[in-house]
Amino acid sequence: MHGDHAIAIIGMGCRFAGADGVEEFWANLRSGRDAMTRDPSRDADLDPDAAAGRRVHSWGVAPDRTAFDHRIAGFAAPPADHDPQHGLLYEALWAAAEDAGVRLPAIGEATALYAGVARTRHVERAAFEEVANLDATFAGPKFSYFHDLQRESVMLDNSCATGLVAVHLAASSLRLGACDYAFAGGVAVMDPAGWYDWTPTSIYARDGVCRPFDVASTGTVPGDGVGAVLLRRLADAERDGDPIHAVLRTSAVGNDGRSKNGFVIPGVPGKIRVIRQALAQAGLTGAGLGYVEAHGVGIPMNDQIEATALTEALGPDGQPLAVGSVKASIGHTDTAAGLAALIKATLTVRDGFLPATPNTSEPIEELTKGGSRYSIVPHGRPWAAPDGPRRAGVMSAGVGGTNAFAIVEEYGAA
Repeated sequence: MHGDHAIAIIGMGCRFAGADGVEEFWANLRSGRDAMTRDPSRDADLDPDAAAGRRVHSWGVAPDRTAFDHRIAGFAAPPADHDPQHGLLYEALWAAAEDAGVRLPAIGEATALYAGVARTRHVERAAFEEVANLDATFAGPKFSYFHDLQRESVMLDNSCATGLVAVHLAASSLRLGACDYAFAGGVAVMDPAGWYDWTPTSIYARDGVCRPFDVASTGTVPGDGVGAVLLRRLADAERDGDPIHAVLRTSAVGNDGRSKNGFVIPGVPGKIRVIRQALAQAGLTGAGLGYVEAHGVGIPMNDQIEATALTEALGPDGQPLAVGSVKASIGHTDTAAGLAALIKATLTVRDGFLPATPNTSEPIEELTKGGSRYSIVPHGRPWAAPDGPRRAGVMSAGVGGTNAFAIVEEYGAA
């Protein structure tokens, strides 16, 4: 029913603004909560005489953003010199295994890991032992070492697309038979936290509010985050009675190449290509999707480009299609953004509920001109059951032109 190459999402772990775990994350999304931390009373002009911009106190601050249990992470004692992102990633990976009901010693021989850590500092390559807990290069292999994971352990950096690219590669490894279990994870905790400098040419929101695909949007807002999933081939998960949150039907990754107006500017054709490739691999058309968890950063030009690509690739026909973005709720979590999007989409198809994209009310023209089937989600609502399983698309994009698109499907529906 779900296709010969379907992948089961059997475990999830996360920590995002306002949420220390998947269930709290989902409860916040269902309630339509804006979990950002703001203090407008502290906003101030950078240079009152030059009108250069403002320092805006707004951020998706995660609970205990740099704290982690060193024992769960695999450290015998709290590391003295470390990047806390490593430990946060390890906790999320561990949580995904717990959620799946598996013990790492029992699956390590057949388990792969694909992950990304935001590069927040320059680390000199001196004695490797001295930098292993600091350099993003070593975060995944260190977890594999701690827990004796014996299949590939690969660190990625595709900018904001890293998380979903990790999922794509982990699923590809499973389909190739290179492993039997595969983790995908991403983490970004950047300093300084709590504020950013807005200038007229910056990508950030002037008012500290992220409004994806809304006419009032002025930019994005940063956020902390870590997310991880544990994947298996669907047939294996069904055979062993694993919990199955949803099915990853297919995914595709590509690059814009030069079909855009500059290196850091997104392109429409590249996004269309990966969406259509994923649909073709799944034997579907755009009409088969009822929701898209978009990249949706809130930067007006980026959202206009993405909406143009989505409506062109998915077409005007089919069931009503809601378009949302988790960034309005938790901020743009950079390397972890694709995992936040995938986890949200997984819970959406599993529970049949479309969470609100807070602070939005009027969709941009590039979305509405796609036809009456397209809408944003100012208020959460139940997802009316279609004829077949609920299906959601997940879009992710990174500076430099990387595009990723995945299709997540409700498990077990006729």
